Amino acid sequence: MQITWHGLSCFEISAKPGATDVTVITDPFSDEAGIKTPRSMKAAMVIVSHDSPLASNVVAVAGPEENSRPFPVVHAGEYEVQGIFATGIRVPKKDGTEHTIYRIFAEGIKVAFLGALDRALTEEENKTLGDIDILLVPVGGGPVLGTDAAQDVVNQVEPRLVVPYYTMVPGCTLTLDSVEPFCKELSCSREDAPKFKISKAGLPEEEMKMVVLSKE
Repeated sequence: MQITWHGLSCFEISAKPGATDVTVITDPFSDEAGIKTPRSMKAAMVIVSHDSPLASNVVAVAGPEENSRPFPVVHAGEYEVQGIFATGIRVPKKDGTEHTIYRIFAEGIKVAFLGALDRALTEEENKTLGDIDILLVPVGGGPVLGTDAAQDVVNQVEPRLVVPYYTMVPGCTLTLDSVEPFCKELSCSREDAPKFKISKAGLPEEEMKMVVLSKE
């Protein structure tokens, strides 16, 4: 599995559940936040956490084949596309805004994508999310979890690997923290990378690890 971050809550997750690679894009954004929308994004599945120009620009993503469109996932439920499984869990934001988090399963790896979450999970929500290997968690504050709240969610989920996102990058007009306050508070080993490749066998066995991705 390979994970690439395009800014805000937009990830490109590529896995090989069968003979060919399959790509999932999460929360494709428009240019509204001052960050250029990634060009030439292609995916078999597009996952959207909430209806917003910062997360639901599905038209920016092409399908894997010429003149095709990706399968859109925008609500809670269970979905499968070409061997990639996604389970959406309704987790409204603090103000009641509709919002969905996702459990993505591929290559034997369980990934949690928390979208633009701005609060801790309830016991029932965390139970539904289940056992997680890789936690993609927003940490920049403002419209999403800040450092302390994000750490609380990490403690709830207890993943083997943490990938922080929704942090300040050049050009972004949102008021967000850098990734560093979160990294300072989360006492675990850290790896910085432009992209991250991982297999089930390569997941940390004992101590939790953090991977900080640079925006692609």
